[in-house]
Amino acid sequence: MSNYSSLLILLALIAIVYLLDRKNFKKEGTLFYLRRTEKGLKFIERFSSKHKKFFGIFADLGILFSFGTLGAWYLFKTKKSTGIIWKTLMSFSFFYMVFGVLLKTIFSGVLSLFGASGFIVAYLFKSAMDIITAPASVAAVQLVLPVNIPNAPIFYVPIDLWLISIFVILVAHEFSHAFVAKAQGINVKALGYGFLAILPLGFAEPDEKQIKRSKSLVKTRIYGAGSFANFIVALITIPLLLGVVFAYSNSVDVTGVSYNGTIADMPADGLLPMDGTITMISGNETRDFYNLSVVLGSFAPGDKITVTVDDADYDLVLASNPDNSSLAFIGISNLEQETVNTIPGRMGEITVSVLLYLLTLFNFIFGLNLGIGLFNLLPIKPLDGGFMFDEIVKTTGISHLKNVARFVSISVLVLLLFNIFIPFFL
Repeated sequence: MSNYSSLLILLALIAIVYLLDRKNFKKEGTLFYLRRTEKGLKFIERFSSKHKKFFGIFADLGILFSFGTLGAWYLFKTKKSTGIIWKTLMSFSFFYMVFGVLLKTIFSGVLSLFGASGFIVAYLFKSAMDIITAPASVAAVQLVLPVNIPNAPIFYVPIDLWLISIFVILVAHEFSHAFVAKAQGINVKALGYGFLAILPLGFAEPDEKQIKRSKSLVKTRIYGAGSFANFIVALITIPLLLGVVFAYSNSVDVTGVSYNGTIADMPADGLLPMDGTITMISGNETRDFYNLSVVLGSFAPGDKITVTVDDADYDLVLASNPDNSSLAFIGISNLEQETVNTIPGRMGEITVSVLLYLLTLFNFIFGLNLGIGLFNLLPIKPLDGGFMFDEIVKTTGISHLKNVARFVSISVLVLLLFNIFIPFFL
């Protein structure tokens, strides 16, 4: 499906939804069109009242996830816990043991101290440095849209997968806000959906006046619940994704690695066909990406190899990989694994098609929940991370730190805009 077709379908869906229910939509601001409803509020009230303790623990875990050791200190401080310093140091030790094993980079320390919010800020800073030192770098932050504009800071997702993924993200995020708010004694006035220009929105609407009058911990629990729910959805998606991968791998046999293009001034240029399927390199089978990687890894730049493409042999001398001079490089592009269905007939075709669709869908649901959840934790108002950081700073009781919070928010906003737009202009 072309970009323009996807855009037209999206616009058509928005127009249909709006026209069928236009009496209940309310325009707010210049580009917001929102439709509120009280349906579902009774269920939220019953469920959250029944599970207050669970949602309290859930929200506290969200604070720890969002701000790490700083979040732990905040929880101990607001709960008037004894031994705040000792418990905070223990929290850091625990976080560092976990993230140190997982990451083994400077990010493990940042994630331990400042949680996911600090992690994404550090990631943006590293990305900005990469952009300065290597202008060809890809933007670390991109708009997620079902339209692909060359060189623009847009991460393209096909419209059907985009709509499903956005729906999952919004439901998890907004219902989490609503459940935690109600469990904390805050009235939820409405649920709803709408549009910001052509971007679909979903929202829960807690009573803002009640929230402003609430204790700091109540506010922070509500703010942190949404992104933490997105993170949980991403975790739940992993076993689903692995299950689909397992089912797919048992439904097809991989017969080779195909390519569709050669890179100028590289060994394959002018020697190999412009497209074909590689099944062997110097007597070693290359049935899939892994085999191809292992076989190439056994050679060094300058080695002479024989590449079998569509049952024909071609001799060439390997070059250095442009991204890592120690690795060998052939110079082919647009690689795909060639497969043959192990399930015969029409049923095999349907099964493999469904599994491939689910594989792509779960991959997007995982990636977008994780990415958008982390983005929402940036310490920038009006993002949830900005409101949480503001409450944490207020809890210190040091009045002049308000200026520090404002400085951090502005600095991170500049860093974010730099990462989005500078690669586009370069």
